[in-house]
Amino acid sequence: MIKTALSQIEISILQNYAGSPIELIRLKAMAIMARNRQVSLGVLSEMFNRSERVITRWIGDYSRRRLSSIFSGKVGNEHASKLTKEQKREIREVIGEPPNEKGIPKEFWDVPKLKNYVQARFGVIYESDVSYHFLLRFSGLTIKYPDKLSPRRNDKLIVKRIKAIRKEIKPLLKDPNWVVLASDETRLQLEAEIRRAWLVKGYRTIIKTQRSNEHQNYLGFLDQKSGECEVYPIKRGNQTETIRVLKQVMKKNPGKKVCVIWDNATWHNGKILRRELAKQKQLKDLYLIHFPPYAPDHNPIEHVWEDAKGAISNRG
Repeated sequence: MIKTALSQIEISILQNYAGSPIELIRLKAMAIMARNRQVSLGVLSEMFNRSERVITRWIGDYSRRRLSSIFSGKVGNEHASKLTKEQKREIREVIGEPPNEKGIPKEFWDVPKLKNYVQARFGVIYESDVSYHFLLRFSGLTIKYPDKLSPRRNDKLIVKRIKAIRKEIKPLLKDPNWVVLASDETRLQLEAEIRRAWLVKGYRTIIKTQRSNEHQNYLGFLDQKSGECEVYPIKRGNQTETIRVLKQVMKKNPGKKVCVIWDNATWHNGKILRRELAKQKQLKDLYLIHFPPYAPDHNPIEHVWEDAKGAISNRG
């Protein structure tokens, strides 16, 4: 028997190699999976037309070297081995291939996928992720972030407006009677969240995802003095929901004046909200400041959303 039972990941990889066009790889993969299910050596010998001695050697090699033993000529300590020039060229060719029935990811290679492939194919494990970064770059990939800035933005006007906002809130940040909050909405949707990936240079990459209607909207407030962030669930971005949450914020800060800095969404300056402010009741101590248009990167809470979504991204 194999000394250590096969993990689900090993079984998945072996199932792929059981369909390999290379006979020896195919036979080894099938023999190891069968032996893991307690099929006798005699039966395996008949099934694969190999002697029991050969089958025993395959099983023994796998117990010592796991997946790297599937490929002939990979002996010794695979943790200390390095890729040859020929192997690197092969990796480059594989990464350049389109996706296929064996699950080669191509446009969605990352370090864990490459590490698993290199270990299984060549029996090589590098200690540092930098080595895998080199392989990805050697294969023509580069790490990319999606473009988020609108072509309509006017950087000169943005710089001018941000400077004015900082000047306006500077005394408020020093005044203990004021609470200064950066605010924005976000949505979490039940679908594949891919923030960045190793992609082919010079080519547009289209991400196909399983989109679901299940989602939750939030309105968040980042305290510019304490750094604390409060998040409120909302049904959708509209004036009614915004007013409801603003009243909760004011209730949480009794006896304080509250300055909220947010973007120019229509529900942040609509008629219903303006009427509520004019009543001088629950929102009488609320003061609103608007960021310049098309400048989400200047809103501090955007970085909170970015970090939060980054923490749950690329998990499939």
